[in-house]
Amino acid sequence: MTIGGIMTDLSMPAAGSDRFEGLSETWRFRFEFFAAYGVPGSLKTSPEYTAAFRALPMRQRMKLNMNLLGFLFGIFYLLHLRLWKKALVVFGVGLVLGLLAVALALPSTVDTTLTLGLWLYVASRVNVYHYENRMLGRQTWGL
Repeated sequence: MTIGGIMTDLSMPAAGSDRFEGLSETWRFRFEFFAAYGVPGSLKTSPEYTAAFRALPMRQRMKLNMNLLGFLFGIFYLLHLRLWKKALVVFGVGLVLGLLAVALALPSTVDTTLTLGLWLYVASRVNVYHYENRMLGRQTWGL
């Protein structure tokens, strides 16, 4: 990016600052990886991200792909990370799924499967949501 004729790289921290200050080692690993290779898309991921992701050991892949706290605590974890828009949307989706399950008299196994699917989706996206909110200042209403 050019500002006043001077080339600037917005991905690099200013001298003497740390973009990832205050983050745990796990979050730092995730954020550094996302900063270097981009974030995974919910439907399509860039070839650069895919190649770098496949080069990682399984344990580090799991750190990038899933968030156990996001799975276990769902909406409350999103609120803890100050992702209130996402928490409201997940709550709304969960409410709609629950109402549909009751209205259609779906078997409890289907209802449980839908609920687990929603929580697995949240667990797989919370790392990206937190990165976008904290590093890019972006929090949308979309999942």
